[in-house]
Amino acid sequence: MKNIFHREDVVRIYHRHRRLFSWIAVVLSYSLVAAIIASLIFILTNTGTNAWAGVDGERFHYMAEVILSGLTPYVDYIDPKPPLLYFTIAGIDLLTPPGSVDIVVVSLLNILSALLIRKIGRDEYGEIAGYSAGMLFLVASVLVQGFFLFSEQFVVVLLLLGFILARDHHYAYAGLLVGLACGYKQYAALAFIPFLYLMYSRKEGPWYLLVLPAAAVITSIFGLFYIFYGQAATLNALVWTFGIGPTYLQGATAGVPDYHATSIIGLAINVLASVVMVFPTLLFALASIARRGFRTREERTLGLLVLVFLSTILIRQYLHYWILALPFLALLACREFSDK
Repeated sequence: MKNIFHREDVVRIYHRHRRLFSWIAVVLSYSLVAAIIASLIFILTNTGTNAWAGVDGERFHYMAEVILSGLTPYVDYIDPKPPLLYFTIAGIDLLTPPGSVDIVVVSLLNILSALLIRKIGRDEYGEIAGYSAGMLFLVASVLVQGFFLFSEQFVVVLLLLGFILARDHHYAYAGLLVGLACGYKQYAALAFIPFLYLMYSRKEGPWYLLVLPAAAVITSIFGLFYIFYGQAATLNALVWTFGIGPTYLQGATAGVPDYHATSIIGLAINVLASVVMVFPTLLFALASIARRGFRTREERTLGLLVLVFLSTILIRQYLHYWILALPFLALLACREFSDK
């Protein structure tokens, strides 16, 4: 059969659609790595112990069962997470057997996060730095339970999108995404600190351009919850989402699996033990900071995002708490591959 394409035609097509081919290659490579990791985790958790996965996913599915059974969340069953998380899991469980696609869902979220990290890195530092940061996130997240079902993976996607929008001066949209992120994890509200810094460092807009859209989203979530479940359930939801904070900090949360370091020495040991899991990423990020510092407002915003989310490790030394800071650590670490 006669070859209808000449080498020059192939080269011309490639150069004409170079960005599309680049995205396809990136998506395929990230997907391949995530699929390999997910497959290994699936095999290990189904032939050995599930202790590495924790109990969060089981509690999420149980709350989803409460919702789908017509019972009242935060009354018939309690868990200290915001409502949007449970309704998202309920939607997944409505379409698939509970727990059957957890690794698939989380892997897809991780791939999407890696693509967003790659975009940020590419825009700021070039193709190699962006690609490396996304790949580093995918691999490093394995050791901090990043391929098991936790609320943090949903939050990471929304915060990365929020950072891209805030960087591009779209503060109201960034606020909307922070509000949505708070519907999955309360700690997402810490992102207001670096985002507000970015806004004020540019001398752009009043604070409410960022905060009010987020407040509107959070109010809407609990408003809808009030319409469907009434006042008592909504008050319980607010207490278990936000009001539980002081009790949780003291490590005395009744009815919820909890861990709290009982001494300063125990806290230090737990923090150091968790650091070991992300040591290469943390080391290269710190080395890059020591060598290059923070040269732009955007880099200082990345540094603040790392700082505010690493502070949560002092509250609980759960490995999955690293996930919120990991994308921004990866971006700082891979600055060293910059071609700009």
